[in-house]
Amino acid sequence: MAKASVLNQQISVQVKDLPEKEKLEVLSFIEYLKIREDRLFIDYVNARTHAASNAKKRGEHFSSLEELQKEYA
Repeated sequence: MAKASVLNQQISVQVKDLPEKEKLEVLSFIEYLKIREDRLFIDYVNARTHAASNAKKRGEHFSSLEELQKEYA
């Protein structure tokens, strides 16, 4: 936890010293990272849902959302 606190402090100091235009770029990049992570998870869930649907059609085990989330983490 202490490492995260130090990292947050370093990020805050570095961003604080940037010009406004670059601060906006930092915010845009953070949003990009969040969207990319969301996209990766969405793609993962879509692929697993497709596989689970096919398994269900074959009479095999159908993964629940909780199982998918546990497997992804």
